Parts: sequence; structure tokens; C-alpha cells
Amino acid sequence: MPTPRILLTGATGYVGGTILTHLLNSSSPTLRSATITCLVRGADRAALLNNTYSNSGSDSPRVRAIVYADLDDLEATTAAAAQADLVINAALGYHAASALALLQGLAQRKAQTGDDVWLLQLSGTSNVADRGLSGAWTESKREFDDGVDDVYAWEKRVETAHPYVQRGAELAVVDAGLELGVKTLVVMPPTIYGRGTGLFNRQSVQVPAYVKAALARGRPVVMGEGKGAWDHVHVEDLAELYELLVVEVLEGSGARLPTGKKGIIFSANGRHSWLEVAEAVAEVCCEERRIKDTQVESVGVPEGTRIFAEAYLGHVDEEMVELGLASNGKTIPSFAKRLGWKPTRGHGEWMKGLREDIRTALETHH
Repeated sequence: MPTPRILLTGATGYVGGTILTHLLNSSSPTLRSATITCLVRGADRAALLNNTYSNSGSDSPRVRAIVYADLDDLEATTAAAAQADLVINAALGYHAASALALLQGLAQRKAQTGDDVWLLQLSGTSNVADRGLSGAWTESKREFDDGVDDVYAWEKRVETAHPYVQRGAELAVVDAGLELGVKTLVVMPPTIYGRGTGLFNRQSVQVPAYVKAALARGRPVVMGEGKGAWDHVHVEDLAELYELLVVEVLEGSGARLPTGKKGIIFSANGRHSWLEVAEAVAEVCCEERRIKDTQVESVGVPEGTRIFAEAYLGHVDEEMVELGLASNGKTIPSFAKRLGWKPTRGHGEWMKGLREDIRTALETHH
């Protein structure tokens, strides 16, 4: 059997870097023999990846980092994917053009080899969240189960009425994969917490946004009453799910995996409210003497967007802030559990990890 070729994007990121280390440490003989190519920006980053992992011993797969300009370098993206049997796209879930370029490359690979090719797309549960706070749409009691619900059909319906950039990108991936004959599987994580294990960014996104907002405001902030409920997953539990999926593709030809319109799965392992996050920020920031006022301030969506925008993902709109930091997004990962995913970091780890994430954000934000 030829050595499997894997392409990983986002290897310098929080999730992608953690996925990489878990793939490298896998006990799967097939995965240990696989070539993992990482598409990264910057020769310095590529050199660090190559120097750290390429000579890590015979028991680890070979890592080869190649440089491209950025996510908009579609020609290089397609060319890299055309050399891969499996692509893990752990870069920005809302950058549709780069994901579609990966699919084009995989289609070229399939035409060359005649074998199935796969794209594992990282997305997020804000795609199935509601906007009850602003009233844009409300399904706050809805709990999505990937073993029961037609998630694709729901997203298609909502996307028509309420376009959302990440959901649109996800649907574009599914539709293009079907058109090109590329097998796609979308993994939708909720709030991701815990320290990453990659070489570069080891910090999550949502919790630090609450920390930065509190520091800028002088007190913790929540939109509305903070009653919105989201799930969470430890970044290493998420990486273990990816490892499970990759091994299934390499050793089982992906026979047990859903693809296309059915290939949208969840990865939750616990649930929290946004008020819970804000109160933890208040507690830790006070302990570290970074704020004096620990009373959580309630603000509306417009004001919350002004406060959170830069701290979250840069220049974003009300929809992205509300969906990502104040909505309801409740999911049940039935498929992953049936496949054998056994996340080990439960409620106690969440309580501990949440506070550790807050302290890490404080250390990096002065």
C-alpha cells in the first residue's frame, strides 16, 4: 500500500497545531507511516515545524512544511491538495475560497489515482446557533443531534433567510464536494478550551475575548443576561476525534464515516452559559488584580459588538459577535460516540481549564 499523504492547514493555529501533535503521537501503524504536509505562512514557521518534527524518530510520521502566501494563495493551495489523499482543513472555517481550492486539488488527485479522496473541514456550532437576544431568529430550545437531525437541510433553510459567513462556507464545501466527487466530513466543535499542544498559538478564541473585553471595560461584560447555552470541548479531546477520523479513512477507507449532506458531525462534551464564563472572568481577573469591579455588566448586542469586536475575531459584525459569544448552540455528538470517541476531560476539567484559559489570556494581554 502506498504511503498515505495527508495535508494539514492551520498547523500554526490552536486547533491545527494540536491535531498535528496528536497525529504524530498516534499508535496507528498506518498513520505513523503517513506523510503529513503542512501548508503555512512564513519560512520561519516552516523551518521550525520541519526542524522540530522531521527528525522525530522512526515511530513518528514525517512532517513537511511548505510555504504559501496566505489563505488567498489559491493556486498554491490547490497544488498542495493535488498531492494529498486526505486534507484536514483546520484554518479559518469561514474562508470559503481556500476550502474550495483544496477541493479542486483533491479532485485532481482523484483523477490521477482513481482512489477516493477526503476533506475533513473544521467549522463550528455557531452555524446552528440562534439569535434570540437580538430577535433575528430564535430556536433556543432546539438541541441538534447529528444522529437524528438533518443538519444540512436546516442550515440550507436558515442560510437562505439569514446568511452567515461560516455557515455559507460549510455548505459550499459540502455542495462542491458532491459536485467534484470528493468525500467531505465537517466537524463542528463548540467552545474549545484548554491549552493547545502545537508549536505556535496554544490559546483559544472565545474565552480570551471575554477577558480582553473585561480588561478594556474595567469590569466583566455579558450580552443580555448571559442565559445563552453553548457546549464545550477540550482541544485535546477534539484532536483525538480527528485522529479517530483520520485512522478510519486510512485503515477503513472511511466506510463507517458519513459524507456529503450527512457528513456534518458535532463534538460536544459539556455545556455552559455565557454568564458562567463572564463570572469566571470576574473571579480570576479580581484574583490577579487586573480589575476592581467584579459585577458583571449586561449590555445589548450593539454595545456588545463594539466591546467584543476587536477582542474576538477583529473587525466583525453584530451577527458574528452574537452567534459566537451570546447565542444558544446546543448539540449532541451521537455519531462521534458511536464511532468510539471517548472524551475524557469532563466538567471538572472544564472548570479548571476555563480558569487556566483566563489566566493565559491575562498573561498575554497587558
